Amino acid sequence: MRSRPARPTRARLRMVLVLAGLLPALVALAFAVKVMTMLSHDGDGRTQFDAGDFVAAADEFAANGSLNWFETWIASFDEGASRHADGDLEGAIDLYVRALEDVPVEEECTVRINEALAHETLGDLAAEEGDADQATRHWQAGIDTLAEGDCPTDAGGGEAQTEDAATVDQRLRAKQQQQQEQQEQENQPPNQPQTPEERQEQREQERKERRLEERNEEAIEEEQEHDDEEADRERDYSEYNW
Repeated sequence: MRSRPARPTRARLRMVLVLAGLLPALVALAFAVKVMTMLSHDGDGRTQFDAGDFVAAADEFAANGSLNWFETWIASFDEGASRHADGDLEGAIDLYVRALEDVPVEEECTVRINEALAHETLGDLAAEEGDADQATRHWQAGIDTLAEGDCPTDAGGGEAQTEDAATVDQRLRAKQQQQQEQQEQENQPPNQPQTPEERQEQREQERKERRLEERNEEAIEEEQEHDDEEADRERDYSEYNW
């Protein structure tokens, strides 16, 4: 006759229950630690940003990239803004583009305006260096990213943000127009030197114009003298009483 398996003692049963209940508690604890770490990086990053240490701020914000599973765009955007302020414009644009992958609609134009501003600065630098094509490409990229989010007409952040986006858009378009006009002027052929025949013809024309002016002046003087004589005669006759 086989014996029945031994029933777990109360101590063993209590241990299983304690361990089974411990896993959710550990998950909650790990999440709490994660949130505290994220808040710490975010706070330190903002402190460094306000202090002007943009590289350190970027590092703090970047550390949150692997921690914030729900709003990953925030870490990318904040790091991008820090690199933007530090002058790493290309790096900032890459991070702004990454942030756009999961940014909520109401914050989309916040990212796009910053991206457009980075393109504007790169375009300005290219124009200063004489690279008109590169300048135009960056300014157009800024216009495009704003248009893709309807930011100049209906930004998710409301009327004030729409006005900000429209201001940036108009400024970029004005720079493009100015650059185009300058290029057209530069592409105009220079004035060709005159040939001897053209110079002789110009001198003859100038002499004719001078002679014509002299004749006109003489005619005016003669007419004035005639008018003066007529006026004198009228005054003489008026002295007689008939």
